[in-house]
Amino acid sequence: MADIDVNEEFNPQEFREKQESKKQSDLITMKIHPEIWEELGVRDPEQIKLETAIMKKTRQIKKELRADPDNLEKQIELATLYIDGGNYEEAIKMLRTVVSKNSKSARAYKVLGTAYALSKQEDEAIIELNRATELDPNDIETHFNLGGVYMLQDSYVSAEREFKKVIELDPSDTTAYANLAAAYTMQKNHLEEIRTLKKVLMFDPENKELRSALSNAYFHLGEFDESLSSALCVIELDERDPQAYCNLGSIYSARNMVEEAVQAFQKAIELDPEYSLPHTNLGSLYGTIGRVESAIKEFKKATSLNPGDAEAWLNLYRSYKDIGRQEDSTRAFQKYEMLTKESAPSGGKTEFSGVPGGVSTTGDTASE
Repeated sequence: MADIDVNEEFNPQEFREKQESKKQSDLITMKIHPEIWEELGVRDPEQIKLETAIMKKTRQIKKELRADPDNLEKQIELATLYIDGGNYEEAIKMLRTVVSKNSKSARAYKVLGTAYALSKQEDEAIIELNRATELDPNDIETHFNLGGVYMLQDSYVSAEREFKKVIELDPSDTTAYANLAAAYTMQKNHLEEIRTLKKVLMFDPENKELRSALSNAYFHLGEFDESLSSALCVIELDERDPQAYCNLGSIYSARNMVEEAVQAFQKAIELDPEYSLPHTNLGSLYGTIGRVESAIKEFKKATSLNPGDAEAWLNLYRSYKDIGRQEDSTRAFQKYEMLTKESAPSGGKTEFSGVPGGVSTTGDTASE
């Protein structure tokens, strides 16, 4: 029972309200991030609950199929459960059987294409998803997933077409607008990117990732005042976002506001000491103003935090070379060459780059 101050007049209603509030607070539980469960070496209970639900539903559908083995819709439903459980091979096998029996099932081709996409068989995914659009031209999910696969294959013009189709069918689909903007980003069509982002921000004005992308687009066009305005808006939305401060520092650097840029990069480092990019950018800034030793210190820190940061190694090489440390510069350049050779034959998913500080990206594919 809560303590009562005997010097105050007892208010029964107030006391009941306090007790009720205490009861409610006792029921509050804290949601633990999945990564913490991994660090503890145990399974996330929420993930276990989801897997249990999938298994239960799978058993039910299998039971129904034993009674009605020729029910193709049930087979498609079972395949989607296989996809949810990450069993893509089994899903593909079942769906291939379905389309062999019914070549007019748009849903079967859509789910089959999605299974191929999620199992990283992108050429097959495009074939099946295109077949689904032929059978059902107005299925939003099919166009959306097809656009996502085209993004994975760096076919940005085709991705643009698919996301435009999604918006044509559903003008309120904010994710399609975001992905369309990402397609424009990769084509370096920043004017269309800005128009698209402004439209989607009308639906979702407090989306910090989209605000960051807008800042990025203005940055690439050299419209630094607009870029700065959007970057400051991101910080207003989340003042604890180190990436936002890194972006802000990049914009200040471009405007030759050195002191403000240094403060922004240092704030990003303070918020996330393991984040390598602000060290790389701060080093670059120091290099431009002739503080070579300070630049080297930042580049060394960046490469220690992220040994795969090719840009940091290249800048480290240049900085060492500037002060005549030939052996160190040679080692840094060798590391840079090794990283660029390793990344040269990239045929997988493109990382959507942003302002030098790094901008959160959109462009995920949607599963069934």
